Amino acid sequence: MRWLGVGLVFLAFLTMGSGASASLTGWSCDDDGDGSIVMEDPSTMVWTTVSATEYMLQADCVQYEPMGHIDGDFIADSEQDPVVWIIETVENQTDFSWTGYRIDIGMDKEFSITGVVSPMDWTFAITQPVSGQSLPSHTNPGTGWVGSVDFYAGTAIDPGQSGNFGLVVSFLGSVAFCTEQVATPEPASLVLLGLGGLAMLRRRA
Repeated sequence: MRWLGVGLVFLAFLTMGSGASASLTGWSCDDDGDGSIVMEDPSTMVWTTVSATEYMLQADCVQYEPMGHIDGDFIADSEQDPVVWIIETVENQTDFSWTGYRIDIGMDKEFSITGVVSPMDWTFAITQPVSGQSLPSHTNPGTGWVGSVDFYAGTAIDPGQSGNFGLVVSFLGSVAFCTEQVATPEPASLVLLGLGGLAMLRRRA
């Protein structure tokens, strides 16, 4: 399912900084290869220069497991604060409906979350990054700055459907980043998943 366009998603809590900012000269973004989240070929991603210091990365991906990881980097020409919109259209290929979604994002330098992209009728809560945290990555373990956005209380995203989730981030110069993205099942599915796990434990006993 292709990118739906910014006009079809809900954009909120956007505050842009002022003053000198860096320009980005390169970027990368891909899944970590474990099959939980599968991103399309990076060459098909849409990279847009919104202004001299503001950029938008739009990508499609398919999520097969409740939790998945994405890694990448942004290369800047100075130690200033470019702004990047990281927006994903995520297709639900798990076996349950999603009523919540969480993105933990980590960077190796100080950054802030200045905006959110969410499905139309969902709401969200932002936790600004804190330093000295374990990075949400399988391929680049270590510590850094980690923040998060919790999305919730909207129309469920059923298997086969897609939701638009994203962050607007401002950071200092070139950075490496990573995300952990966790889909939350609706309560009825959560009970069924729990019963399934209990049944497996009984069979093993």
